[in-house]
Amino acid sequence: MTQEYLAGLVNYSNGWLSNLENAILCPQKQTVIELEKVLGLPEKVLLDIFDLIKYEEPHPVLSFERFTDAENRATMIREYDALVVPGLLQTPDYARALIAAGRPSARPEVIESLLAGRIARQEILVRDDPPTLWLVIDETALLRPVGGSEVHRGQLDALLEAAQRPGITVQVIPLSTGAHAGLTCGFTILSFLDEPDVAYTEDHERGHFQERPELVHNWFAAYQALHLVTETAAASLEVIRRTREQA
Repeated sequence: MTQEYLAGLVNYSNGWLSNLENAILCPQKQTVIELEKVLGLPEKVLLDIFDLIKYEEPHPVLSFERFTDAENRATMIREYDALVVPGLLQTPDYARALIAAGRPSARPEVIESLLAGRIARQEILVRDDPPTLWLVIDETALLRPVGGSEVHRGQLDALLEAAQRPGITVQVIPLSTGAHAGLTCGFTILSFLDEPDVAYTEDHERGHFQERPELVHNWFAAYQALHLVTETAAASLEVIRRTREQA
């Protein structure tokens, strides 16, 4: 089978399958089961191998597994970040550079495990029923050359491509903006089909869920305040293009 044909059978992108074949991405268990079916393999042939090679390492941020479970169930994801491109749109090289910088004493296999987990989260964007993704990013994050010039340019290219997909909106807060509501920390608001919204922030060691309605309301208010200083989606694309040309 060609890569394109196989990717179509399992409803994922060519890029996702390429990352899987090159061991950049570790698939979820259900995806391995789907691959067995479309390839016509005996049951558990790939799954037995998957169980042998899957590297498990406790995530250094407490409660992060709870967040990824909620993220996987969300129908809409609103996220803001002032410092870096959010994880759901990070390239593998960009993500690896961030993880390694943030965990300087971690073993290489731990870095790769965390990287695999971050890239695996992106599967939700290429499934049959992806969540609506609405990102607000400070222009500072676009200018920072994480991983060096080549990695930086690759990340900007990926962000530009993603921002033009249906269901994904990226808006940029111009660098010329002074103080705004997002300078304290980044945050995510998750909305669900039949559950109350939750807000999530994290520090270096712990994830913090806000579930009380009045607290979630405060994060919504902050998100709405950010929109008062963002460029439009179309103008934001031009900001990303201009930054890419100058990178």
